[in-house]
Amino acid sequence: MYYFDYAYTGKGTTKIKAESGATKTKKAPSCKNRFHYITRTAHYKNHKDNLHEKVEYVKSGNMPSFAEKRPDLFWEAAHVYERKNARTATSLVIALPKELSVQQRIELSEALIKKFTCEFNFPYTAAIHNHAGEIGRQDQPHLHLMYCERSVDEYNRTAEQFFSRYNEKEPGKSGAKKITPDIRGKGKTIISEMRLDTEIIINEYLETYAPTKILNIKGLEIEVPNSVSCLHHEDYNKIHGTNLKQVPIIPKSLLRLNPNLTFKDKDKNTAYQAKLAERERAINEVNELREYNNFELYQQYYITELENLKASTLSENDDYDRPTPF
Repeated sequence: MYYFDYAYTGKGTTKIKAESGATKTKKAPSCKNRFHYITRTAHYKNHKDNLHEKVEYVKSGNMPSFAEKRPDLFWEAAHVYERKNARTATSLVIALPKELSVQQRIELSEALIKKFTCEFNFPYTAAIHNHAGEIGRQDQPHLHLMYCERSVDEYNRTAEQFFSRYNEKEPGKSGAKKITPDIRGKGKTIISEMRLDTEIIINEYLETYAPTKILNIKGLEIEVPNSVSCLHHEDYNKIHGTNLKQVPIIPKSLLRLNPNLTFKDKDKNTAYQAKLAERERAINEVNELREYNNFELYQQYYITELENLKASTLSENDDYDRPTPF
């Protein structure tokens, strides 16, 4: 299993559900803002997340002539000129293996970018972010990829024209052709297909650069095969006969609480201490579930290692008990 998120940015509104249960309608996040977020430019240049996360790689490609060297102009134009309520970008977030080096992650990311944008020459911007996990402090590299579903062809268009309606009879005088999942005959199945494509590509790079990894299972350091699966844990259990359990995601607001912070106000301090206790409980639950799932996945390797250790101990004892020759 690995993290894979598929979403859209658009020019309409989106519904946000508050903690109270009430639903609010807000303006949808723009592709322009998304571009600046993943590239850490403009108002995101000094964003607070920069303290926890570094950008390892940024690249844009397949840009039309009006934005060939200025991808920011492309995403701004998409936000301005795309029709109302239309999708302006498809956004992917894909977890990358921490066992790979920075350069190997870049190679892997470029293979993923090519897979998802090359066939239809989709304009794209991509970035690799990496930060230490809030639990365990291990690297958590991940790829951000956003692409426009309008295909860049041989015609030079202005920004406004590029996002206008496509006319098959006069392609050079109309907008760029939009190739959505529905047009490709895939619809919602495209997510499953992209997850499978991602699994295949990631595993190819793991096989080349990091075919095994070391895990601590019940106190033993054990070498196990290094691979990912596109299946959700329920589907994986049905196929492989395991009993993997879902690991909850702890909100950043809870994880980043300062354990040393106190308040003079007794009620505020009591409420904050309760949040800290909730944080500790959530972290313990996640750690326990991770250990449980690792054992479910690799228990045969654990048993084999345990048997090897016992055999090694018996062999050493035999050597110790054997009379020393004169």
